[in-house]
Amino acid sequence: MTLIDDRPKTQRTLSAPERKARRKRVLTWLLPIVGVLLIGGLFWFTQQLLAGGLGEPREATAEEVSANNTTQFGEAGTSYAVQYQVVTLNLASLPIAAEELSMGPDAQAVIAPGYGFLDTTFYRGQGGGIEGQGYFTEMMSSVTATTSGGEVVRFDMARSPVGWAEFPSAMRAVESGAAAFGWPVDDAEITAFTEEVADAVRTGQATEWAIPAGDAMGMPVSGLVSCSGDGMCVLSYAIDVSRTAD
Repeated sequence: MTLIDDRPKTQRTLSAPERKARRKRVLTWLLPIVGVLLIGGLFWFTQQLLAGGLGEPREATAEEVSANNTTQFGEAGTSYAVQYQVVTLNLASLPIAAEELSMGPDAQAVIAPGYGFLDTTFYRGQGGGIEGQGYFTEMMSSVTATTSGGEVVRFDMARSPVGWAEFPSAMRAVESGAAAFGWPVDDAEITAFTEEVADAVRTGQATEWAIPAGDAMGMPVSGLVSCSGDGMCVLSYAIDVSRTAD
C-alpha cells in the first residue's frame, strides 16, 4: 500500500438545502460590496453633473444677466434662468428700455421651466417689500416681461398651482402680498373668498379674486387668485412699470 491514494476522487453533489445555504453565504458578502459600488458610482455621477453646471450657478455672461443683476429675456438669458431656476430683476431705476432686457420694442417673453420653480427676486429700493427693505422674493412657476414702444411696461409672475388641501398656503401668500405691496386686503376678505372657493369647488365652478394694486414698493403691483372648478388655485402678480418714471 502506498501513502498516496491514486484513486480518482468523485465530487459530491450538494443537496438542495446545502445549495441554498451556500447562496445565502455568497449573498451575505456580495450584496454589501455591490451597495458600496453603487453608492460610489452615484457620488461620482453627481460630481460630474455638478461640474457640468447643474449645481451652483456659474458666473453669468452679460447676455444672461446684466451688470445691474437683471435677468435677460433673450434666448441666452432665458436658457440660463431656466437651467439654474433663478430670476432677478433690478427695478431701482424706471422706466426700463426694452433693449436693457435683450427684448424687442414691442414684444413679450416668458421664462418658465418645465419642472420646478423659479427663485424670483425683484428690487425697487423705495420701501415696502419684505420687512420694508424694498425687495420681494417668491418661488414662481413663470415670469413674463412685456414691452411696448421700446420700453418695458409690465412683469407678470405666477406661483405654482395649489390644490384645495394647500389652499391656505395661497391665502398666506396673499397676506404676504398685502404686507409687501400694500394690497387693500383684510382677514374678512380672505375668509369670504375661502368660503366662495369652497362653494365653487362643490359645484365645479371656476372663481377668481382680483386684488387691487398697491404701491408700497413705489410702483403698482396687483394680484389675481384664479381657481378652477376642481380647486386648483394660482396666485399671480402684475407689476406695472409703465406709469412710474424716476
